[in-house]
Amino acid sequence: MAESAKFASDGMTEEFFCLQVKPGLDFSIEFDELFERYEAMATETSEIVLRLHLSDPANQIPLIKARLAGRKSMVSWIGQPPVDGSRVALEAWHWHGPSVKKTKRPDGGLYVRLNHYQSLFYRCHDNPAVGSLDQTTFEFDQLNAAIGQYGGTLADNLERTWIYCQDVDNNYAGLVKSRKAYFERQNLTAETHYIASTGIEGKQPFPGRVIAMDSFSLFGHRQQQIEYLKAPDMLSPTQLYGVTFERGTRIIYGDRSHYFISGTASIDHKGEVVHTGDVRQQTGRMIANIEALLNNHNGRLEDIRQAVVYLRDAADAGAVRKQLEHLLPADIPLLMVAAPVCRPGWLVEMEAIAVNANGCAGFKKLQ
Repeated sequence: MAESAKFASDGMTEEFFCLQVKPGLDFSIEFDELFERYEAMATETSEIVLRLHLSDPANQIPLIKARLAGRKSMVSWIGQPPVDGSRVALEAWHWHGPSVKKTKRPDGGLYVRLNHYQSLFYRCHDNPAVGSLDQTTFEFDQLNAAIGQYGGTLADNLERTWIYCQDVDNNYAGLVKSRKAYFERQNLTAETHYIASTGIEGKQPFPGRVIAMDSFSLFGHRQQQIEYLKAPDMLSPTQLYGVTFERGTRIIYGDRSHYFISGTASIDHKGEVVHTGDVRQQTGRMIANIEALLNNHNGRLEDIRQAVVYLRDAADAGAVRKQLEHLLPADIPLLMVAAPVCRPGWLVEMEAIAVNANGCAGFKKLQ
């Protein structure tokens, strides 16, 4: 797989990166090698989001904070070790353009202003609540307040969440219950819409912290620019089995479309696990589902610019990688990390961001 991808149109260029290194003698050596390669490829001033996947966040975060102090992007980290035995991998999103103006928030989030749109990339680094239910509520409370500072609401402006749940087999139920109740209070229902999301295993470095969330919110758009991705012949609506997120979201600009593909696994139109126990066939169904979501909304697999694949068992990495090499275009930057999916029967899951030139002239360009 590739390490970077780019999309450029009308003076605005986006770059995506997925990088990792071979296992080294210790974390510091791996980190230095990783960032030496990354900084040779990318310009820090254009960095919008930097996410680190770590093998041991409790011991690795102090070094990361020291090395990345003062960075003018949203930096997040999560305990999801790369499946090859290394200790750290990164994914990043960059925006290049004369109109890009970044403001780093005191809480670590990032507010980005363009000529026509504004974006909030947000992560709540402290969560004093106890348990997955109350911690999920706290995360959404903090995000809701941050969005409100710019005159927005969850229903109108939140476009994507990444929710990391430690010990997902035991704590996911609390996340689901809290999110559903919170969304109902915000008039986010099956009759209105939910939010594209990944809910996945992920460790935090702090004792008792079982939930963490990254998010992306958009301002300045019209509601007609938002499509919620569906492929009813392949995947059921999520509310059919009691969860509340969209399969994906398409944001249509004047010069391009963004596709945020939620965590997608081997599921059918009835909401059931397909190919139980067979990771190879599950990988195939997972990709077929993602392809259907994209195809139904004027996209293709070739439009994917960045992806993360989550494995319940790192020992399946070789088999999954072979399937992905066969099923996906070779130029997609992709990371593969160990992180159980929300249902034990799902052995593999993938999320992605796609970008293509299928915009609409009636909307303002992303610049």
